[in-house]
Amino acid sequence: MTGERILVVDDEQQIVRALSANLEARGYVVACARDGEEALRQIADFSPELVILDLGLPLRSGLEVLESMRVFSQVPVIIVSARTGDPDKIVALDAGADDYLTKPFSIGELLARVRAALRRSSSPDAPPVLRLAQLTIDLVQMVAIRDGVEVHLTPLEWKIVGVLVRNEGRLVTQRQLLSEVWGPSFVDDSGFLRVHMTHIRRKLEPEPARPRYFRTDPGIGYRFQIPLGEVPTN
Repeated sequence: MTGERILVVDDEQQIVRALSANLEARGYVVACARDGEEALRQIADFSPELVILDLGLPLRSGLEVLESMRVFSQVPVIIVSARTGDPDKIVALDAGADDYLTKPFSIGELLARVRAALRRSSSPDAPPVLRLAQLTIDLVQMVAIRDGVEVHLTPLEWKIVGVLVRNEGRLVTQRQLLSEVWGPSFVDDSGFLRVHMTHIRRKLEPEPARPRYFRTDPGIGYRFQIPLGEVPTN
């Protein structure tokens, strides 16, 4: 039983019931809001450790809720929305959302995103050494080992890997990644970034054509994802 508090914000009663039931069955403490005004009140009163937020809300849109809450709270936010366009996703992520799921989605995928977001918020500093089944990444010594063999990464590749690993499970937009690694004057050079991601996958992925760890959200950005059932070791 986890006991972490999660606020579900959606005006579709069926979705609220389904999410609440599944989250409560796994030990989370759940509160609900069905419009933007109630959402902001619940964020202040309930003090959630994570918010699942729809964009299409009455009274205040989900984006307005997100922008308002980021003034006083950095609690993780997962957007769930029927809006499928890349611009909606990018705007929400740039406004401070931690992740974005398009309806319809599987409960299993949502729960995996919830666990990743809560894990990041409870341990904001990524461990300096990450050991997985087929991959070890030491961010301090800048050592990477795939299938027992040390792999050489360039300084730029280490910067990209560092940003993604420190944000494990979180979708990092192309613009965010370019800005952090190269600076704000390079935020539109997405093709440049794709080339480097291809090189990183060739070096670190067991099957580069089927990425296990370094995932792409097409048109949006990248995430470092620990696969379901794979637990990091000390």
